[in-house]
Amino acid sequence: MSLIQQRTPLSHEDEFKYAKLAMEWYGWGSPIGLGILLVALAAAAVLVHIAIYGF
Repeated sequence: MSLIQQRTPLSHEDEFKYAKLAMEWYGWGSPIGLGILLVALAAAAVLVHIAIYGF
């Protein structure tokens, strides 16, 4: 029997808590979102620099 089959189902409160935590990880306020935003800003700055000054 695998570990997944041995677990008991979560209560509705626990399901809501974990779903809420999972949703908070995504978006612009999360570490992933902030990392993507930082890379996008850096790429935009490089493109503006290339557009103004050339290579």
